[in-house]
Amino acid sequence: MKSAIEELTRLIENQEKEFLSISEHEFDAKPNPEKWSKKEILGHLCDSASNNHRRFLMIKHSTSPVKIESYAQNDWVAANQYQEEFTHVDVIHLWKLLNKQIINVLNSCTALDFEKGFQKNEQTTETLGWLVDDYIQHMRHHLEQINQK
Repeated sequence: MKSAIEELTRLIENQEKEFLSISEHEFDAKPNPEKWSKKEILGHLCDSASNNHRRFLMIKHSTSPVKIESYAQNDWVAANQYQEEFTHVDVIHLWKLLNKQIINVLNSCTALDFEKGFQKNEQTTETLGWLVDDYIQHMRHHLEQINQK
């Protein structure tokens, strides 16, 4: 898991610099009314960080597999009003801080913690280690969307 934590740390450091080089206008531009802007995509990653921070803590401190609930991603982005109420710099800083908090939690985990399970759905259980890797893959997917010019 050390390599996953290092990768997450690198992603945050490198992407913050990349994001800050993008103009507010470009960050706010929506490809069409139904698609998220770069700012909203990053806002979605903030929501993902909030949800996964909680999940990571729940699994770390559990003695038996916990059930992980999904969330209404579009509704969360709309409710948080990233597009309307925040500058792109605010969303960048929020994303960075939420992920630094996640890194702190992951650094506090033992090898046994990463083997702890959670119930993904009715038929499937996975481990905290699996969820961390999934979180990073999800983040990479959306970072690629933001970085497309």
